[in-house]
Amino acid sequence: MANPTNGNGNIVDEFEEAFHSCLQVLTKEDEVSTTLEKDEIKLEIDQATLKFLDLARQMEAFFLQKRFLLSALKPELIVKEDIVDLRHDLARKEELIKRHYDKIAVWQNLLSDLQGWAKSPAHQGSTSSASGTTPPNSSTPSGPGISGMGGPLPGMMSGMNPIGPGSNMQALSNMPQSQQVQMQQQMHMQHMQVSLS
Repeated sequence: MANPTNGNGNIVDEFEEAFHSCLQVLTKEDEVSTTLEKDEIKLEIDQATLKFLDLARQMEAFFLQKRFLLSALKPELIVKEDIVDLRHDLARKEELIKRHYDKIAVWQNLLSDLQGWAKSPAHQGSTSSASGTTPPNSSTPSGPGISGMGGPLPGMMSGMNPIGPGSNMQALSNMPQSQQVQMQQQMHMQHMQVSLS
């Protein structure tokens, strides 16, 4: 097994020295490349790299051995570490779920605002004058998850309620101006297509 100490010091110090020697060989290559042959430089780089990798394996084995001893002598520490890891993972996933719910609420508010805009009397007057007729029962989309084309909205399962409680223009104001205009134009075009058909 790996011996953590020898005459020159502990294995971490040796590992650090091997790393510095690897860097030194690579940086001195530019300075001395004219005097030394390339084969000698390559051999020196290979030796420094092999020593570095060997010490890295020894250090890894040393820490694995200590971890194994710790798990055998004090298994409760390993269990506590696993519990902490699981708690961190749960907190991260809960934060991710919270962000998804926040996005869903924003989109539901936006959708309800756009549906309210599509149902407004000023908007219905402009679409009826464009079509030349005023239908008594407008085919304005209504109900949960129904778009202007008569099917569920993309990304929503049927049965999901796109209209959240307390809908307002806050969700629309969170979007950039160009996206607001584009979204309103799309809803207007869908409404016109439905009223023309």
